[in-house]
Amino acid sequence: MIKVALAGQPNCGKSTIFNLVSGIHQHVANYPGVTVDKKVGRFDYKNEKVEMVDLPGTYSFSSYSLEERVSKDFLYDESPDIIVNIVDASNIKRHLYLTFQLLEIGIPVVIVLNMMDVASRRGIDIDVPKMQEMLGVPVVCASGAKGEGAEAIMEAIVLAYQQKEQYQNFKINYEELEAFIQEIEAEIAEVNVPLNRRWLAIKILEEDRALVEKLGSHFTHLQEKAKACEERFHATYDKDISAFLASIRYDSADVVFHKCVKVTKLHEETLTDKVDKIVLNRWLAFPILLLVMFLVYELSIVYGYKLTDYTWPLLAMFKNFVIDILPEPDLIRVPMMTDLSIWMINSAIALINYIPIFFILFALIAIMEDVGYMPRLAFILDKVFKKFGLHGQSTLPLVLGGAMVGGCAVPGVMSTKGIADERARMATILAVPYMNCLAKVPFYTLLLGAFFKEEMGLMMFYISTVTLFIALIVSKLLTSTVLKNRETAPFVMELPPYHLPTFKGVIIRSAQRVWVYINKVVTIVLAVAIVLFAMLQFPGLSEDAQQKYDEKIAQALSTFDTKVKKSSYYERVDTKEEVSALINYYDNYKAKRMVSSGAEGAKSVDESFLKKDEKLFIFVKPENDKDAKMINSALRQISNVRKDVLRQIKNEKIENSFLGMVGHSMEPVTQFAGFDWKINVAFLSSFAARESAVATLGSLYENNKADSKRAEEAMYENSGYTPLHAVAIIIFMILTPPCIATMIVVKMQSNSYRWMFFAIFFPITLGVIISSFLFSFGSVAGWSGVEAMSYFYVAVVFLALFLGLMPNRQNSWLGGFRNQTL
Repeated sequence: MIKVALAGQPNCGKSTIFNLVSGIHQHVANYPGVTVDKKVGRFDYKNEKVEMVDLPGTYSFSSYSLEERVSKDFLYDESPDIIVNIVDASNIKRHLYLTFQLLEIGIPVVIVLNMMDVASRRGIDIDVPKMQEMLGVPVVCASGAKGEGAEAIMEAIVLAYQQKEQYQNFKINYEELEAFIQEIEAEIAEVNVPLNRRWLAIKILEEDRALVEKLGSHFTHLQEKAKACEERFHATYDKDISAFLASIRYDSADVVFHKCVKVTKLHEETLTDKVDKIVLNRWLAFPILLLVMFLVYELSIVYGYKLTDYTWPLLAMFKNFVIDILPEPDLIRVPMMTDLSIWMINSAIALINYIPIFFILFALIAIMEDVGYMPRLAFILDKVFKKFGLHGQSTLPLVLGGAMVGGCAVPGVMSTKGIADERARMATILAVPYMNCLAKVPFYTLLLGAFFKEEMGLMMFYISTVTLFIALIVSKLLTSTVLKNRETAPFVMELPPYHLPTFKGVIIRSAQRVWVYINKVVTIVLAVAIVLFAMLQFPGLSEDAQQKYDEKIAQALSTFDTKVKKSSYYERVDTKEEVSALINYYDNYKAKRMVSSGAEGAKSVDESFLKKDEKLFIFVKPENDKDAKMINSALRQISNVRKDVLRQIKNEKIENSFLGMVGHSMEPVTQFAGFDWKINVAFLSSFAARESAVATLGSLYENNKADSKRAEEAMYENSGYTPLHAVAIIIFMILTPPCIATMIVVKMQSNSYRWMFFAIFFPITLGVIISSFLFSFGSVAGWSGVEAMSYFYVAVVFLALFLGLMPNRQNSWLGGFRNQTL
């Protein structure tokens, strides 16, 4: 198999060429030990099997960013047979710097001049044969956006592989430095290394410490030799070696450009220039950015969520299908297998239901990347965000995480991959979970409906905006402390020309990213869900408690029997087993009807259940049959009693479960925030998915009557809480990590369990401290709930502004540097 590495600078259309050549035969993984995507594609051509790896875009091999190190390490460690270098044909001179570095490695190179259509429109005429002669490697023309050039690229790869024995190493004359290069080469010759000695000597003179460390102890002494060469070179020529090497490469690029490229059109204002006058305008840039972010948010989160109206019934149908084949429960005893299966299904579909949101979101990100707006977005906001240790590219993750009420931290954290600055990337990863999670909104709604009916608008404004200020504060604190020693990269900003995205490229990248979510997130969440299930189920009810509930259901059965004895259908329901089967049949029917849509859907459910058991169906829909109506009335009553008993059993099992014990054990700490064990359990049990917090609280605070009131009314009347309690709970929920899925993605992006646990326990600790202080102090001061929330909001905004105005003394106490260029 021919192993090919696809290399090129960012925004050269590399991914488009990769998709063009490999088609759908590709998969995404991670490079070992890092979080950068490794895209691998395969294709057959002229009886040769080819594996192509799409390396991250990199401007050079200077090891500033994670992507540059990954690309360099792959070429060092994997030793591909061929390097395919993608070059932007409309901007050849700048791209040749990386081309020279690739040529010097000694691996056969195929150069692909992409975007030939753009070059042609700009009047750029390229002498391809002359370029092949000067560089000594095949040069192929392509236009990835138009789907042109795939055949020529595959032909060049196979031919270069078959003729690689004839490959002549490319050599740039480094003039005064040549003698020093030869000195290092002589030292390298004494050690058997499967790498090009000249290239290795140049990299050592460039002080590529990562390479020297990778090569091992045999080369450690060469650092001293290189240092001595650098001192002699500087003393003799008064020049820095790295700067001199770069200067020679740029001069060589200039020579190749002038001999191979002719510009037949005078420079005229391009469409990109015209658009940038508006998009990057001093006064219009920020409003346009807000509009773009709003559209991304609206299309992905709002309209994507509306698509779940169509996916949820399908998932509910699947759930009901699985339930149908599971062992049916007795009147009040549910088989463990059934309970666990339903728990697992609920956990899975809660995550899978968000796939439409993620697919639209990833498609929009791919479109913005291809169009060229992502670098401009970073440029516009970098000056603001860098005051908090973030990056301009942190904008999209924070917006997706929930800059307004209703984001999702999972895609927010996943979209941090493109941030080159390691410190800013980690700060963004750890800040996104503080944004407003869509799954938390029902919880806020429950508390606001119960305690702040008159001030709901003001309170929702506080909740929806305070999280951004909290995220900025946390970012500033983290980058000034635990992240201060993280590497920073020079902020080199390229504004590529605008391009139309390809439909195929957008769909493939969106599907790949969604698959990563399904494959890595859902599987791990299900494993954790099993642990939570066990903690909620065991040790279970005591014998006395079980007997108490058995007596309640026995009394309900007796009442049911008395009411239906006179019915002509009595013989069908005269045993406990028959009544149990009827109740299960009735409840399943109601569940199916709830997820059916329209008259046709209802009719289909009726036909299905009629076919399933005609004898029982008459009791579900008795029509004008008086005896059947008699049983239907008694059936509805015993079904409600059974549900009530099952709720009581569930609540008692939760309170006595291992998780309930943890909730009780937390009360000595959480009491200062006004939390009882029920609130503690709601937070703990909802960690798999925050949507379940409302269900847990609704169950725990229900008054256990058939005519029970709405959840917010029941909580207001039965909890004994005040609005100040509610504010403390809301603040804790704001600061609490969204869910397990988010934490798994934090692990994926940081490649560290340590940071995952930090992302869990730091905000929880912060939440307990702040909510406890606010509740305790507010209780003494006699604050109302709105007053407490207002004081908290003002304090957070003031602190964020104060920290933002503080200068970043990066050279002294942050130990990094930042440089912004266009």
